[in-house]
Amino acid sequence: MLRSSQPTPFIPQPKLILFDLDDTLCDYRTARKTRTQYALEPWFASVDDLAAAVDLAMSYPTEGDEHFVDVLKQHGVDAPDAIDQVQARFIEDRFRGLAMFDEALEVVAAVSEIAAVGMITNGPTTIQRTKIDMFQLTSHFPVIVVSEEVGVWKPDPRIFAIALERAGHQPEDAIYVGDSIEHDVPGAQAAGMRSVWINRYGRQWSGGEPPDATISTLHDLLPLLGISTE
Repeated sequence: MLRSSQPTPFIPQPKLILFDLDDTLCDYRTARKTRTQYALEPWFASVDDLAAAVDLAMSYPTEGDEHFVDVLKQHGVDAPDAIDQVQARFIEDRFRGLAMFDEALEVVAAVSEIAAVGMITNGPTTIQRTKIDMFQLTSHFPVIVVSEEVGVWKPDPRIFAIALERAGHQPEDAIYVGDSIEHDVPGAQAAGMRSVWINRYGRQWSGGEPPDATISTLHDLLPLLGISTE
């Protein structure tokens, strides 16, 4: 749904738009929930109990599987092989349920008409490159920087500097679009870039210096770049 009034575009208009991957372009949060439910299902006969365990697991700020020890303990699951089986099911298919957000590639295509585009993503190379290959993203992003490949992770400003150098642009000419309060916005700011926080789930800003703009979907990025949404 289009907003009734369009926000003021960035001035000067950026020459380079860099994107985060997980929970910005692809829906990692939903995929993690799908994997979590799959991992826990054998140990819960009740749909309600399973849902409660999944919600508890999702409340842990972790990308790993160590939190399942606490989740099972809090729900009274103490079978000796439960932890091993849950963790094995969780990592059995790391990409179960993973999909691009519906608007992602459409927006990237529109942005690439008026500026250069690139991606910076945190994570192990094997996992992040598999995602990139799954969705054939190399054809959309001439510059892709994966943290493990370059040895620095967001919010370290050096990873943003690497992307800027590869793209051939200065920090003041670029913006970074990402969902992470801890990694994306402060990292871009430290690198001298403008930042756009994508807040799909109605969170409150809880970081330091706020982003230059906040959007709820990638479609909201277009008017910030002077691209018509009509």
